[in-house]
Amino acid sequence: MIFGAKDVYTILKDQVAGNIKSLYSEQEIDTSLRWLLENTTEISQVDILLNKKIKLSEVQYQHLEQSVQRMNQEEPIQYILGECEFYGRKFIVNPNVLIPRGETEELVQFVIEQHHQSSQLSILDIGTGSGCIAITLAKELPNVKVWALDSSPEAIAIARQNAIELDTSVNFLTTDILSDYPQLTTLDIVVSNPPYVLNSEMRAMRQNVIKYEPSEALFVEDADPLLFYRRISELCIQEFSNVKEVYFEVNEHFAWQVATLMMESGFSSANVKSDIHCRERFVIARRYV
Repeated sequence: MIFGAKDVYTILKDQVAGNIKSLYSEQEIDTSLRWLLENTTEISQVDILLNKKIKLSEVQYQHLEQSVQRMNQEEPIQYILGECEFYGRKFIVNPNVLIPRGETEELVQFVIEQHHQSSQLSILDIGTGSGCIAITLAKELPNVKVWALDSSPEAIAIARQNAIELDTSVNFLTTDILSDYPQLTTLDIVVSNPPYVLNSEMRAMRQNVIKYEPSEALFVEDADPLLFYRRISELCIQEFSNVKEVYFEVNEHFAWQVATLMMESGFSSANVKSDIHCRERFVIARRYV
């Protein structure tokens, strides 16, 4: 079947349900459809603008229509495509792992900026999910040793697959830090984007997150919002005695509480950092060992 690229885009956009158009901005829908076209047919934005003639097989056309129907069920486009870009690289994702966000790229950038000339460092990523933090650090800081852990065997399987696809050496562990601790002693840096969204905040979130992304990687009880930060600080003091720096992504409403917790745990300093939207989303703690 021969189509104009713009015509294909228009057909698909007309199939986007009204509820999706009311939930997402025009730009979000446009971006999702362009990703879908590029992934399925290699149609680019320029092709759409020029209405370039393209040939679609029946299988490709059916796949496009089925993908839009999944979008209409509020399934994230990243899960539909099976991939997500993070720090300029494509990572495999599915509902067993969180979709990497831009804020987490900023967290990684803090580590890279501080240690781009460092060597012989050992880094642990706690709650690795897709492995995006650990793998990116291993790629960008080639002279460091990177470990990554998660309580979910399914997440670790995805992370391992991403490491293979991106030709990266990362040591993966399946460990629930709330009930156990990894058999690691010599660590310099801990990085973590742990669950930090309160259960009470769920009602304000989009259904595409609540319905499809793993809740155990997102939410904590309102009664104990610092659960994971407290446990990680305990591990750093009691088990990882050589850790000099900890980099956290945090709930913006609890950034200063996390910083205070780190200071009270024995760290020498704890600084709150804002993201590009001026939200207090990161805590960087240091100590002299």
